[in-house]
Order: sequence, then C-alpha cells, then structure tokens
Amino acid sequence: MLPIRIVAIATEVAEAVRATLRAPVYGFPAHAEVATDAAPCRHCLRAFVAGEDRRILFTYDRFAGVESLPQPGPVYVHAEACARYSEDAGFPEELRGSPRTVEAYARGRRLLAQEYVADGEFEPAIEKLLAHPNVDYLQVNSTTAGCFTFRIERDPPQ
Repeated sequence: MLPIRIVAIATEVAEAVRATLRAPVYGFPAHAEVATDAAPCRHCLRAFVAGEDRRILFTYDRFAGVESLPQPGPVYVHAEACARYSEDAGFPEELRGSPRTVEAYARGRRLLAQEYVADGEFEPAIEKLLAHPNVDYLQVNSTTAGCFTFRIERDPPQ
C-alpha cells in the first residue's frame, strides 16, 4: 500500500463550531442533536452511537485549504471534544462497513475518476486512483448520503 495520510477536519474547525454553534466561514447556525444514526464524526472519524452521542450538524467546505472554489455541504462532529483521527492510522476501520465513494481530484477541483466501495476493501481503490499521475488527492464521501467524510493525500504530499 502506498503511504497515505487520512485528513479529517481540523481540530480548530471542530472546536470553533462547538464554541459558537456556527459554521466556519459561512456563519450559518449549526444544529445540535442526539445522534439518530451511526454517521461518522468528521473529526475523529468514529461512528456516533444513536440515541446516546450528541452531535453538531454544520456547513463545511470539503475543499477548504485545498482549492479556492468552495463546495459546502453538511457534516457532523461530536458535540463534546474528541481526538482528531491520526493522519497515519490508515483507512478508518469503523467506516469499512458502510459504502463509500472515493473520488480522485486534480488541482482545480477537477474530478478525474471515482470508485464505489461497498465491500470494505478500500485499499485497492485507493491504490488504483493514486496511481494516476494527475491525481493530487482523494475525497471520501458517503455513497448513501453523498456527504463528505475525509480526504486522502499521498504521504509525503506531491
């Protein structure tokens, strides 16, 4: 497997949303609730425990820090502080059981290819997409809901 980095949303973003209940950049109100499903926190990448965990829904630009053209959409973080997913921990085991779409992008937010993974075997799709010389990074999204989950970059980034 190629050396990769798993890039969850920044701790500063999660902390700001928790403190203000506002979306970063946009200032839209965030919504706090008890989790109703096992969607993942975009900061620690662990699944919420439905009926137990409190989470915050807010608008986030999935291309923040990577591209100048935004593409905001809804994401969740734990309402309480959680540790950011380690960039060198490989594909999050808790997410293998849910279908994800892995999208390959070139600079300029140009979508070059995508792979749908429903069997939990993400590494072959990641290797295939990163083998393309024009791919700069990958975005992983929920296949069922369509929302952003995390980014994958080569380590070290090119």
